[in-house]
Amino acid sequence: MSQADGRSAASTTGSSIIDLRMWFDESPWRIAAGWTVLTAVLASGLSLADILAQPFTVALLFLLADPLWGSIWGLMSTPESLPLVRRSLERSRIWLPYLRSGSPAARLFGMDGPSILALVYRVALPAIFLALLVSFLLHPAALWLTLALIGVSTASWLHQQIESIPIHLLLVLATVALPWLLVIFVLGMEANLTPQLILAGLWTLHVWAAPSGDGEDRQMWRIALLALAQAGMGLLLIVLHLPLWLIFLAIFFLPTWLALAQDQPLERVRFWWVAAMLTSGLALGQAV
Repeated sequence: MSQADGRSAASTTGSSIIDLRMWFDESPWRIAAGWTVLTAVLASGLSLADILAQPFTVALLFLLADPLWGSIWGLMSTPESLPLVRRSLERSRIWLPYLRSGSPAARLFGMDGPSILALVYRVALPAIFLALLVSFLLHPAALWLTLALIGVSTASWLHQQIESIPIHLLLVLATVALPWLLVIFVLGMEANLTPQLILAGLWTLHVWAAPSGDGEDRQMWRIALLALAQAGMGLLLIVLHLPLWLIFLAIFFLPTWLALAQDQPLERVRFWWVAAMLTSGLALGQAV
C-alpha cells in the first residue's frame, strides 16, 4: 500500500469519536450471556405481561450482559484480535512533551510499540465506562457485578503471562454465573432465590465440565461432572414437582451422549444445550 493509499484509508475508516461495531461472534447457537439472561428471565416466573411492562429494564439487562460485558471480556482475553486498532495506534500520536518518543509515558501507553495498556486505553475504557453507566441506571447490584466482570476479564488477560489461571472457568463465570446473578438481583426475584441459584450453579458446572471434543479434554472426571450437572437438573425438576418438563430436558440432553459415544465433537450439540437451558428456565418459572 502506498503512502497516499494509507492516508486515504486513514481518512475514511470512521466518522465517529467512539467507533461502536457489532457482529455475531462465532455461531449464536451456543451458550452465551444473552441466552443466560433470557433463561434467568424465564426462571424468574414473570409473566409475559410483567416482562412487557418493563421492556427498558429487560433491554438494558441484555445490553449490559451480552454486548458490553462481552466486549470487555473479548478485549482482555484476546487483545491480539484487534489488528485494526493496533494499526490505528501506530498511525496516531498525541504530540505532548511527556509523550515524546522514548519517554516513560510513551513506553507505558505503547507509543513506541505495541502495548496492552494502549489497547485498554483506546478500547476497553470506553466499553467499561458505558457498562458502568448502564449498570448505574439499572441497579446498585449491577454496578458491583460489572466490577466483578472487569476483575474476571483482567484475570483472563493475566492468563497470557500465568498459564495456571483457569481461563475456561473465568469464561464460564462471564457467560453463565454473572449474567444469571445480574437478572436475579435487578428483577428482585429473591423470593425464588434458592432454586434459581441451584439451577444457575448446575448450568455453570455443565458448561465448565463439558469436554471440547478434541480428545485431550475428554477426561472421565469431566464427563462425570457433566452427568452430575444434568442429573442435578433432573432432580431439581422432580423436587419442584415438574416431572413433565424432565422429558423435554432428557430429549435435549440425549444428543450430548450420542456424540460422546460416537466420539464426535460436542460443538455439534451446542444448539441442544441452548434449548435445554431455555427449557430448564421456563420450567423453573412455572414453579413460582
